[in-house]
Order: sequence, then structure tokens, then C-alpha cells
Amino acid sequence: MGAALLALAGPAAAATRHSCHNLSDGHFMASVEGRDGVFYRVVPDLMNAHPMTDETAQDLARLTRALAEKGTALIFAPVPTKALAMPGHLPPEAADFGFDVSLATTDYLDALSRLKTAGVRAVDLRAGMVGADGPLPYFRTDPRLTATGARIAARAIAAAVAQVPGADDLARNRFESRETGTAVVPSHARLVRQRHCRDPLPEAETPVFTTERIYTADGPQGVIALVGSEHSDTPEVNFAGFLAEETGIDVIQYSVPGGGAFAAISTYLTSAEFQTARPSMLVWELPMADAPGLYDDQRMEELIAAARGTCEVALEITRDADTPRTVTADLGALDPETHYTLFLDSGGAPARQASFTYRNAAEETRTREILRHPAQVPTGRFFLPVTGLWPEGAAAVTITLDVPMDDTVEVRACQR
Repeated sequence: MGAALLALAGPAAAATRHSCHNLSDGHFMASVEGRDGVFYRVVPDLMNAHPMTDETAQDLARLTRALAEKGTALIFAPVPTKALAMPGHLPPEAADFGFDVSLATTDYLDALSRLKTAGVRAVDLRAGMVGADGPLPYFRTDPRLTATGARIAARAIAAAVAQVPGADDLARNRFESRETGTAVVPSHARLVRQRHCRDPLPEAETPVFTTERIYTADGPQGVIALVGSEHSDTPEVNFAGFLAEETGIDVIQYSVPGGGAFAAISTYLTSAEFQTARPSMLVWELPMADAPGLYDDQRMEELIAAARGTCEVALEITRDADTPRTVTADLGALDPETHYTLFLDSGGAPARQASFTYRNAAEETRTREILRHPAQVPTGRFFLPVTGLWPEGAAAVTITLDVPMDDTVEVRACQR
């Protein structure tokens, strides 16, 4: 909130190299123009701290353990803001907004340290970017990584992959990335900033690479699943290709354009494909500013329950032929002292919204909803923690989707 207020109250910028005015006014892309046409967002780039609470660290540690129980190693790769990765291009105006690169770096490294202490394999992607020679790791007028930044990030993640127990047993194939030219990436951020500037702003241009397998090694073949945000879902930057080249392991990529930090991993972990073919390693790439601590516990609890995959308590359900979008499950047999997460498998219904209405013996009700991002691939599978209800527990839950369920629908309880 403090940084947002600064964005509204910050100093009015004078005309810049690109004849920009009022860049830092209170619009959602409030920015400052740095050296060589590099632009930084006031929020989150010029924030000194980003949320990484002890509770969030423990949730990520639980997710790490849940995945490890069935053979998947989690690697958490928080992407630093452009100001942290490219402090040398910041303008003096950044200090007017209270930004202190030393303080911000300390906060970033402290968050990584606390994650590692909790048992999370957290990767420092910033170190290799600061002061890197050659093309910039971030686009000048866009907050995303370039191909250069993606290669640096992939190299740091590969170092963490090498430290995973059992990684040495996997076959290390050879992949080769070659440059094929340059590309201009569509950039909404650039278009928004251009409205405040008379002169044309630099395009979001990046070298383009393609990665090919050139040798297949003997031995067990591993798989790395890369789930992430806009930093890894931009095809032109070749993030997954660089990761395969740096690790020698096949990489499959899951992303949801515009879906932010959770949409990709939610789609992947709740899918039947994940349950039947788990990867050797799961790399979760997300902006540090979008750390899980920004959200309520439902999203992380869903990921943990899906990762654990121990939903063994089948619940008795009833359905009405006249309401094919609704199913009711009896919760009377569940121990109110035990922490459960409910799992709905709708049989592949392409649902994007699930409403859980709990009812107790006194016929009181409480309702919670799960909403999927519009661009997510609907799996028809939802997990919701049974928390914050009545001391005596709930007697039943009625679950309503936005589309009909098929006849194979089932509801199970997962022990947390």
C-alpha cells in the first residue's frame, strides 16, 4: 500500500530522453525512465520488500515434501524485479520513490535464505543478471525476461537441479541452442507507456533461439516440468529450451498466458496427467512480487493436496437428475478434529467455477468458491480445505459447477 501511495504522490517527472511526461502518475503502469531507454514500474520494481512470510515459507516446504513423497523434487525459482536485476540502468528519480537497491537486495536474499532454512530449494536468479555483459536480461520497455535473461535463469536453475539427490542417476542428453535471428515481442507495457511519450519507445526486441537434441544418453530418462508466469511462457525467449540445454534433461512446459503465478501450476497439479506421470523435477518460476503469501490459504492448500495425492476417503454422494451441475456429499463420517481437504473429480467436466456450500446439523450454511483463470485448461478437478467452519464440523457439502458433471463424478476427503 505504501508503494502504491508513493506512485500517486511521487514527483512529476520532467521531459525525458523519449519526451515522456507524467509517467509516474497513478495509472497501473506508473513508471520511471532510466538509462538507455530502460523503463521500470513504480510497483513492484521500486519496492524495497516483497511478501515472504514464515507461513508462506512453511507452505512451500509442505509442498516440497508432498511432491517428494512421490518422487518429484520442487525447485522454486522466484524471478527478481527488473530493478534488482538491472540496477545500473536506474534513474536518480528511483530514490525519490524510496527505492534502495542495497535494501531491496538484502530483502530478496533474506527471503531465499528463509526458504532454504525451511527446506525449500530456492534459486537466486538475480546474481547472474546483475552487471551481466552483452544483451540486457530484461526488455527495455517490458517487465519480462529476454532470451539473455532466460538463459541466465536456466543456468542458475540447472545448478540447483544438479544438487537434487538422485539427479546424477539420470541420463544427461545433449541439447544445443542456436540463434536464428531476432524478434519483436508484442508488449502491452510498451503500448501503455507510449501514450505518455512523444518519441517512439524501443520495441521489445530479443534474439531468438531454437533448441534441438543432438545426443541421447543411455540410462533412465528424467523429465523436468517447468510451470511459470509470463517470464517462461513467451516462446521467443526459449526458457524451456535453455533449461534442457543446461541440464541435459527433457523439459515439458506448462503456462497460462496472463494467468499469473498460480494458473499454470494449478492446471498442472490438478490434472490427471500429473497424477499418472509425475516428473522427476518441478520448476516453479514466478515473479518474486507475486509470492504465494499474497493470497489466502486455499490456493496453496489445493496445490499441496494435489501434490500429495492421498485422497483415500470416498464420500457417499447424492445427485438429482434435474440438477446435473450439482452433487451433495455426506460429511458426517469425517472426524471434526482432523484436517481434511475435499477433492471433487467431476469426470472431466470443463468447469471454471466450483461453489462449495457446507451445511451443519442446525441447517446453517457457509459457501466458498474456486475460480479458474479464463485461459486455464479446465481439468474438472478441484481441491478445497475444510477449514473455518463449525467446531462440530459440517454434516454435508453441496458442490455446484458452472457446467454439468458426468456420471463418474466422485468426492473424496484427503487428510492434510
